[in-house]
Amino acid sequence: MCYTIEKNLTREELEKRYGAKFKTDRPYSPGKRVSAFSLPEVPVISADNPKEISLFQWGLIPFWVKDLENANQIRLKTFNAKAESLLEKPSFRHTLKRQRCLVLTNGFYEWQHVGKEKIPFYITKRDDIALTLGGLYDTWVNKETGEVFNTFSIITTQANPMMEKIHNTKKRMPLILKTDDEACWIDAEMPVEKAIKLLKPFNEEFMIARELDKKDFKEHDVIKQGKLFM
Repeated sequence: MCYTIEKNLTREELEKRYGAKFKTDRPYSPGKRVSAFSLPEVPVISADNPKEISLFQWGLIPFWVKDLENANQIRLKTFNAKAESLLEKPSFRHTLKRQRCLVLTNGFYEWQHVGKEKIPFYITKRDDIALTLGGLYDTWVNKETGEVFNTFSIITTQANPMMEKIHNTKKRMPLILKTDDEACWIDAEMPVEKAIKLLKPFNEEFMIARELDKKDFKEHDVIKQGKLFM
């Protein structure tokens, strides 16, 4: 699965890399390790605004969720969306059609299990400052307050051979998009049948995985910047 990413690119770096402008004037703070469980805001490019970079919160809340209590519960279960079952899950089925997004990161973290040990790895691309992940997004409105929440989920696929060795329990990896496929993924007019063809493991030849020192890295040593809607 994918629960920890790095989002250490500045506004200027993101705008130059993706040819898009930040939509919001709200503060954006690049930071290193960001955990999904802290419900952080992450830069994304959505299908409805392909030339704009927005800040969406990690943990998708479907538009049809009725109240705050259910919103808080469901978003803790939607950090990831399994590629093989997207069309079966009510939380993701409708978003796959026209609400696809790019999740803008430097890379992601995963843990290898060796006996009773968990060894951290940092994974990124060889030839790019950014690692673009494929995601789904939705907009939920709190009917009691009128507050609008834009949220997203990162899609996961079966692991490639390198990630099978690293993520050796679940054998999953996030959907990493080729640069040439980024515009296609967020093309709202692209049929679902074509979008599904992009749901495949990224070629390990274009990836780098670096083992990290456990003394300098703890699984829960992440930026705490999100919160439940309470």
